[in-house]
Amino acid sequence: MGLRRRDGRPCAGYEDLEWIAPGPGSEYGWVSGMEAPMGAQALAMYSRYRTLLAREGTELGNLLRYHVYQRDKRFFPVFDRVRRHYETAPPASTAVGVGRFDPEDEARLCIDAIAFRPAAAPAFGARAVLGGSLRHAAAAHFSHVIGAGPYLFLAGQIPVDTSQPGAPLIRGYDDIPEEGRFLRVGRSHEDARNGPIAAQTWFTYDLIRKHLEGAGSSLEQVLNLIVYLQDMRDFPTFHRVHEHFFPKEPPALTVIEVDEVGHKGTLIEIEPTAVLPGRGAKRSRLSAAGWEAPAQMSMLVEAGGLAFLSGIVGRDGAVGPQVRNVVRELKARLALAGADLRRVVHVTLYLDDIAALSVAAPILERAFGRHRPALTVLEVPRPAPVARARVQLTAIAWLGEGDPIAASG
Repeated sequence: MGLRRRDGRPCAGYEDLEWIAPGPGSEYGWVSGMEAPMGAQALAMYSRYRTLLAREGTELGNLLRYHVYQRDKRFFPVFDRVRRHYETAPPASTAVGVGRFDPEDEARLCIDAIAFRPAAAPAFGARAVLGGSLRHAAAAHFSHVIGAGPYLFLAGQIPVDTSQPGAPLIRGYDDIPEEGRFLRVGRSHEDARNGPIAAQTWFTYDLIRKHLEGAGSSLEQVLNLIVYLQDMRDFPTFHRVHEHFFPKEPPALTVIEVDEVGHKGTLIEIEPTAVLPGRGAKRSRLSAAGWEAPAQMSMLVEAGGLAFLSGIVGRDGAVGPQVRNVVRELKARLALAGADLRRVVHVTLYLDDIAALSVAAPILERAFGRHRPALTVLEVPRPAPVARARVQLTAIAWLGEGDPIAASG
């Protein structure tokens, strides 16, 4: 979502927001000069969301989960102060640092979100803040688990043990139980290299398990995982732990490298979406005959009509051919499910250079035509765990009955 002044340029300070409200700035110019761009853009964001949600018959209190993408995560506390003002029962959220949002590098913040329409309550039930693991406090102003009908939207989880005083960082094998040390080899060099990401991944997945069980679900009910790595070179070790937790019938999976995950030295952040058993939305997987999955992942996982696709990765070549190949693969996957691009409700496009959007955007516009989904475009250091990949696309689709624009809200 854009962070624009009335003249179309990104907000740069609180003086751009007199039409909203005074900002929580400092009387000292040097302080405001550093904090105001984030604070002003956060205020503009919430104002814009209020307007858009009202058009859809809902409000900020019905947000289920949002992604907070920041140009410089050092100023996350500024954003957190703003959202505390607007959210009394906050949604789940995932916050990572990424690259530029525009070639001019003026935007500091980008948020995308999924919300609940109250009109759907008779069929789904109301939005609910669920407990998850009650021992693990949220590390900021968000909820760990939000329920909406049969679906569970979890916040991005990081390897920081908030059940302990001081919320210590998981640093290596010695910080996790013996059962999590199955990759330990007892040689200092290898364990020093692989130990931090192995231990952090194990802890994070085990924390996700606890949150799901606290909400009445389990790892077997996970539909989708978005994994943010600080360093893509950690992918092989991450994946060995990932296989351990999902030995069969895995969820959809997207893995990207970002500029900054979590805080306090975390190397990984994992965001799951799951389903509650017994609520009439049975989890099912789709994979094409002969499809050789590049990792422990399913091509598409669906429950109750809501479908998540694993990330589709561009291959060798320039951005244009990679985007066209990704769109062809997206069409092919949807066709296997008896659907087409008109069923896609949200797309996230990860690029290694935001300037490439000028090439990618026309390709997407031609592919989707009038049936344009919500779109988030992010610049990240490495869009996928594949050499020379400049593009990765992940999508959410509505495969149930009715118009997806009306049904997926």
